[in-house]
Amino acid sequence: MSQEHQEQGCERTEGAEVVAHAFAPGKVILFGEHAVVFGHPAIAGPLEEGVRVTLEKNASGGIAIEGCDEVSALARAVRRCLHEFRLTDLKVSFSGDLPRSVGLGSSAALAVALVRACAAATGLMMRPQGLIERAHEIEREFHGNPSGVDHSVAFEKKLMRFVRGQRGQQIFLVKPLEALIWVVAPRGSTREHVASVGELAATNPKRVEKIFCAIHALADSAVESLERGDYERVGHAMDENHRWLQELGLSTPEIDDACERLRAAGAWGAKLTGAGGGGAVVAICEDASALARSLAVDPARLLMTRWSSSA
Repeated sequence: MSQEHQEQGCERTEGAEVVAHAFAPGKVILFGEHAVVFGHPAIAGPLEEGVRVTLEKNASGGIAIEGCDEVSALARAVRRCLHEFRLTDLKVSFSGDLPRSVGLGSSAALAVALVRACAAATGLMMRPQGLIERAHEIEREFHGNPSGVDHSVAFEKKLMRFVRGQRGQQIFLVKPLEALIWVVAPRGSTREHVASVGELAATNPKRVEKIFCAIHALADSAVESLERGDYERVGHAMDENHRWLQELGLSTPEIDDACERLRAAGAWGAKLTGAGGGGAVVAICEDASALARSLAVDPARLLMTRWSSSA
C-alpha cells in the first residue's frame, strides 16, 4: 500500500465502520517565527510525528467527538469542518505521537488531517490550495491569526521557505540534514505570544521592524546555505536568530540553557522554535541520535527528524 493510501483513505475495521482517516505531520521552524506573521519569510520542515484523524459511523446519530469538551475550540473546529463538508452521523477520534502545545504544529496537523479525512469521506477531489485554505480557517479557531506556515508544512510534508499569503517553496538539499527537537518546558498560548509581539510592534515599530528585517536576512541566507549543504553556516544563523528572539522577550532561562547545552554537545546551531515563552528548542547536527544520547535527557522529551536530499 502506498504512503498516500496509508495516510488518507477509507476502510472497514472489526466492530466499526471507518468512513475515512488521514494523517498530517507536525512541523519545526528553523527561522522566522513571529516575523512570518508580519510578511517575512520562515523556514520550516515536517516532523515524523503527527496527528491522525479517524471518522467512523455513529450509530447513535449526530456528531460525537472523542475526548473533547463539547464547548471547546477543538469541538467548534471539528463541527465547523464537518458542516462545511455536509457530513453528519459520525464519530471523530484523534491519535498520534506529536506533543501538544509546545510549538510543534499540533493544531495545524489536526486541521490538515481533519480536512483530508472529510474530503476523503465525501469523495471530493479538491485542489491542494483549497484544502490548505480550509485547514487555515480551522486553525483560526485555535490561534486567531495564524501565518499559514504550520498547516502548509503539514500539507506539503517538505522543508520549505514560506511567506504569508503565498504557497511555500521547497528547499532542495544536496545531502540529508538531521535535527533534534527538545521539549524543554510547557509554554503559554500561541495566540497570546503572537498578540504580545503585535503589541510591541505597535508601540515600538522601528525596533521590531529592525529585528524582523535581520531575521528575514538570516532566513534568506540560510536557504542558500541549505541548498549548498553548508550546514555549519546554517547553524550559526540559527544561533543569531535565537538572539533576536531573546530581544523580543520570547525566550526563557530554561530555553537558553537548553540551547547552550546543545551547542556544547556538538550541535551546529540551536534556537527556540515556535511561539516561545517555553516549549521546544531545535538543533541541527551531524548525528541526531548521538547528540540525543549525550544530553542525558528523558528520551520522551526528544524528537528526531531527517530531511533527505532532494537530488
